[in-house]
Amino acid sequence: MSNYKIGRVVGVCSDKIEITLLDHIEACEERLGVPHCMSVSINTPNGPQPLLIGQPGSFLKIDIPLGQLLCMVTDIHMTEAQPNSSVAREIIKDGDCVFETPKRLLTVIPFGTITPNGDFEKGTDILPTVNSNAYAVLNETIDRIYSSYAEGNFNIGKLSLFPEQDAKINLDAFLTRHGAILGQTGSGKSWTVASFLQKIAGLEKSTVVLFDLHGEYKTAFGNYAEYIDASDLEFPYWLMNCEELIDLMVDRSESAAPNQIAKFIDLLCNAKKTHPENIALGLDDINVDTPVYFNFESIIREFQRLDTEMVPGVAKAKQGDLFGKFSRLLMRLNSKLRDTRYNMIFKPQQYNTSASMNDLFKKLLGEETQPKKIVIIDMSPIPFDVRTSVISLILRCLFDFAYWYKRLNERAYPIAVFCDEAHIYLNEYDVACKTSRQSAEKIAKEGRKYGISLTVISQRPREVSATILSQCNTFLCLRITNPDDQSYVRRLLPDSVAGVASMFSILRRGESILLGDSVIMPTRIKIDIPDPKPTSDDCSFLDEWSTPHQEIDIERVLTAWRNQSINI
Repeated sequence: MSNYKIGRVVGVCSDKIEITLLDHIEACEERLGVPHCMSVSINTPNGPQPLLIGQPGSFLKIDIPLGQLLCMVTDIHMTEAQPNSSVAREIIKDGDCVFETPKRLLTVIPFGTITPNGDFEKGTDILPTVNSNAYAVLNETIDRIYSSYAEGNFNIGKLSLFPEQDAKINLDAFLTRHGAILGQTGSGKSWTVASFLQKIAGLEKSTVVLFDLHGEYKTAFGNYAEYIDASDLEFPYWLMNCEELIDLMVDRSESAAPNQIAKFIDLLCNAKKTHPENIALGLDDINVDTPVYFNFESIIREFQRLDTEMVPGVAKAKQGDLFGKFSRLLMRLNSKLRDTRYNMIFKPQQYNTSASMNDLFKKLLGEETQPKKIVIIDMSPIPFDVRTSVISLILRCLFDFAYWYKRLNERAYPIAVFCDEAHIYLNEYDVACKTSRQSAEKIAKEGRKYGISLTVISQRPREVSATILSQCNTFLCLRITNPDDQSYVRRLLPDSVAGVASMFSILRRGESILLGDSVIMPTRIKIDIPDPKPTSDDCSFLDEWSTPHQEIDIERVLTAWRNQSINI
C-alpha cells in the first residue's frame, strides 16, 4: 500500500476536511509533495504510476488512529500566503522584497476507513485532527475496494479518473432498494438506460419491464427484448381494481359522488359473482378487486335504469330514490366509451375472458413461446389521458403478481420496472397522474419485500413524486445544471455526500456520479456506450437543412395525426 505524502490537514468540520498540499521535494532520503503541474509519479511493483492530484472526484487518504480515512476531493483552490513576521523582517533587513507564496487547498469529504490490514469499512468513528498527513491513493486500491463490495462482477462502465478500472456496482442493492437515473436533456440518460439494460440482458435470466415514452428503445436490445406497441395491446377494464374504476367514472367533488360510489361497488361485486365463467372457476370468494371478467354493459344498463326509474305513488308514478343521481356519471362514462382511444380498456377483443388473463401476463413478463429478458412497452402512440390509466394498471398488476407469486412459492420472482420520463406520469403535482403515481408509490414502499423493483428515469426530478424518490437508495446522476433540480437532488442525499452535487454541472455526456447503496462510495463513472444505441440522438438542423429540398407529404402526416396511428 502506497503512502506517498501529498499534504496535511489544516481544517476539520463534521462533513468536510481541508488539506494544504506540500511543495514537491525529491531527494535521496525523502520524496513527497505535489509539483506545480499537480501530477506525481508513484513507484509501484508494476512500475511508476502517474496520478493527477486534486481532480474533483479523485480520492486521497488521511492518517487517523488505527487506520486511514478515505476521502473524495470536491474542491480545489489556491490562496496567497505571506511569510510570518520574523521571516519577513529578516528578508527586509537583507534588502530583499517580500513575496506572497501560493498555498494550494483541497476540500474533501470522508467516506470510510481503510483498516491496517487493507479492508475498507463505510463510515468512521473518528475524524483526523490538524497536521494529520494526507496521502495519494493508487488505482489498485480503489479497484480492490469496489471489487470487495460488488457482487457478481457487474459493471456499468469505467471510473472517469481511472479509465482502466471497471465501475463495479452491487446490482442487488440497486434494484432491490430502488434506484433513480437523473439528468437533463442531452446528458445521456437514454444511453445510460440502454447500456445498463444491455448488461442486465447478459445475465442468464432476467425480467425487465421498460416504459418507453418516446419509442427510443425498439432496436436497442435485439433478440433479448419483446417489443409491445401499447396501442396494439389491450389492457381491459376488468383487470382494474375497484378504486381505479371509480377514478375513471366518478367525479369525487360532486355531491352525488358517495351515492355513485356506493351503488357502483354493489353492482360491480354482483356482476363479478354472477358471471357464468366466474361461477365455473369455483373461487371461495369473489370481491370487487378480484381480477375476473365481468360485463361492464350490464352495470351501465342498471345505472341507466336507476337514473330514470319511476315507482308507484299515491296518485301516480313518482321518481325513484336514485332518479337523476347518475346522470353526470353516465355522461362521463358514455363520453369515454365513444372515444376510440379508450377501446383498449373498455372494448377488449382478445382479453375478454378471465382465462385470457394468463396470456396477457405471459406477454407482459416476456414468457411467451420464446422467453425474453426485456419487455419494452412503447407508450408513445397512446394519448396522455389514457396513458396514465394504462401505466397504473400495469404497475398494479405487476405488483400483485409478484406478491402472490411469493405467497405461493415462498420465494420471489424478481421483476425490475424501469420508468422512462417518470415526471410525465409519476408527477407529484398533476392530479391526472394520481392513479399511476399511487401504483408506483406502492411498489416503492413495499416492492422490496416481494421482489419487484422500481427505477425512476427523469430529467425533472423535482416534479417526480417525493414519496417515490425518498424510497430510492441509489442515485445515478448525470449532468444537471438547473439550480432548482440540483438543490432538490442535494436534499435527497445524505448530508455526508451532499457536497458531491456540486460536480453535477461539469459532467460530460454519458458521465455520471453514482451514489447510494449499490456502490461502496460515491463514484464518478463514464457509462459504457450501448451497442446498439437507442434512437435518441438530437435532430441535426445543419445536416437536414443542407440537403436538397424535397416536397413534404403533408396529407400523409395529417392522416396519421387524425387516425392516431402510423399503420395506414
